[in-house]
Amino acid sequence: MADRHPYSEKEALLTSKHKKLALVAPYFQESCGLVIRELALDTDRFGTFAGEVERVGTPLETAIKKARFGLENNDFSIGLASEGSIAPDYLIPFVQSDIEIMVLVDNENDIIISEVHRSFDITAVSKTISPNEDLTEFLHSADFPNHHLIVQPNESQDGLIFKGVETLSQLKEAITLATEASTDNQARIQSDLRANHSPSRQKNISEVARLLAIRVKSLCPNCSMPGWGLKDHVRGLNCSACLLSVPNAIHREILGCVKCTQTSLGNVIATVVDPANCPECNP
Repeated sequence: MADRHPYSEKEALLTSKHKKLALVAPYFQESCGLVIRELALDTDRFGTFAGEVERVGTPLETAIKKARFGLENNDFSIGLASEGSIAPDYLIPFVQSDIEIMVLVDNENDIIISEVHRSFDITAVSKTISPNEDLTEFLHSADFPNHHLIVQPNESQDGLIFKGVETLSQLKEAITLATEASTDNQARIQSDLRANHSPSRQKNISEVARLLAIRVKSLCPNCSMPGWGLKDHVRGLNCSACLLSVPNAIHREILGCVKCTQTSLGNVIATVVDPANCPECNP
């Protein structure tokens, strides 16, 4: 009989305002027997997609803050939370990407386990409009009403904002009120990227949860702590054409523990640099 996982039949608290439990819980139950409970707290204090509250710190730091926020004044020692960043991609700027980070904070063992998922499968559009403007094309690109919308004045200081807009009647009313409140008589419409209003983002949150559950299941061969996985990379390869040394080129994975110093070599990613990525062959 296989040894029980350290988290088997334990409970963890998922801190989320936007109904992520169904996207997350099954993977942890299946992988290691960890039971996830959800606590709905105002995580908007750590930043909002609409920009009323600016995020302070990195996405990873913000996810950790959310998890610890949920654990405060609760009897749970294990907390989960996620944070998404949706913007022009850092490698392909003309394409929008969704980078989802999810963390497990284990206060009893003093460890943090994290995973990241980057996806181009995200519906995220925005448009500045005038009253009575034809929105047929925009609403098609926004996948409305399957994906919900946010409407606010284009230029205003009063903080007026309509979130979770999901019907045409709601949209028309929000546009009317937003344009009236805007000094330039225009409204700004954008995708509502909160998890419970964006089906495409839900898929990405589900995927990062799956990846994190896999990592949590993996135990350190030295200390048996959950979270064994990718820590770094071995770098430095030569171009296959000109043989130039490219120091930052990724050669191989370095696996490691989140608690002790144990490491080992993982999968080989590449053995040479493609000339297309060589600074000499393709400057």
